[in-house]
Amino acid sequence: MDQLGDIFRSFWWLLFPLAFFVAQGWSSFLHYKQQKSKIELLKTYAAAGKEPPASLVASLEDGSNHDGHDWTGSGDDSSGHSRGSNAFLVVLFTGLAGVFAVAGYLGILGGVEEELYFVAAVLGVLALAFLVSGMFGGRRKG
Repeated sequence: MDQLGDIFRSFWWLLFPLAFFVAQGWSSFLHYKQQKSKIELLKTYAAAGKEPPASLVASLEDGSNHDGHDWTGSGDDSSGHSRGSNAFLVVLFTGLAGVFAVAGYLGILGGVEEELYFVAAVLGVLALAFLVSGMFGGRRKG
C-alpha cells in the first residue's frame, strides 16, 4: 500500500490531463447523443410527411454543436461572433502556471519544488500556444 502512495505522490499531476481527457470524452458522448436525437427528430418529420425546419437540417449538415465550447479557437458560433480568440484559455493556463510556480518557490508542498516548476513550465507553454493560436489562427479566412 505504501508503494501505491509513493506512485501517487510522484505522479499526482497526471490527474489534470486525465481529467481533461475524461471531460472531452464526456463532451463527445453528449454531442453524439445530441446528433442522434436530431436524426430521430428528422425521421419523425419524414414519417409524418412534413418538411423539417431548415435550422435542424443545417445543424446536421455542418456538424456544428453550438451548445458546447469550441476549444480549438476556429470558426464562428451561431451568433456570428468569432471564436478565434482563446483569451479564456490563455488566462486559465497562465494563472495555473503562476500558481504552480509560486507554490514551488514558496515550498508549500515540501520537497517537490522541481516537479511544481516543471508543471508550471508545461502550463506556461500551453498558455503561449493558445495565445499564438488566438492571434494567428483566425486569419485564414479570406
